[in-house]
Amino acid sequence: MNESCEATVLDSSDPCWSSIVVPRSCESATFNLGTTRFKLCTKVGFMWSYPLHNLTVTIETPFTQKRQPYAINIDNSLIKDYSIRIYRIIDGHETEVKSMDDVIVQDSDSNYQIILKFQGPSTIYYYGFPFNYNVTEL
Repeated sequence: MNESCEATVLDSSDPCWSSIVVPRSCESATFNLGTTRFKLCTKVGFMWSYPLHNLTVTIETPFTQKRQPYAINIDNSLIKDYSIRIYRIIDGHETEVKSMDDVIVQDSDSNYQIILKFQGPSTIYYYGFPFNYNVTEL
């Protein structure tokens, strides 16, 4: 098992939506939207293909570069029935994000980022995990 690796963004005709893949041997993957075209989008969607183990996502938006606070509105209606846990990471501390609401709102941190960790199953259980959000200025 590889301890850590980076997720790969698959090609897509939509600049703000794609699938991402992580090698099965990876226990802890990272996905930094600040290094992708997603950082330019205010409405983002990605499908984590065959989710396994942990995926930590660093969200950056058009407001990150401007150093302006923002929030993301996560479409929880798609994912609340999955047994994948979501944690918010602020200053190295993880807090589980639990909600049965259709939308989960998360505000940007002092670095104008939002860092989320997804904890998937240890064996393949899902074909994909959809994660969609839109960005609003605060």
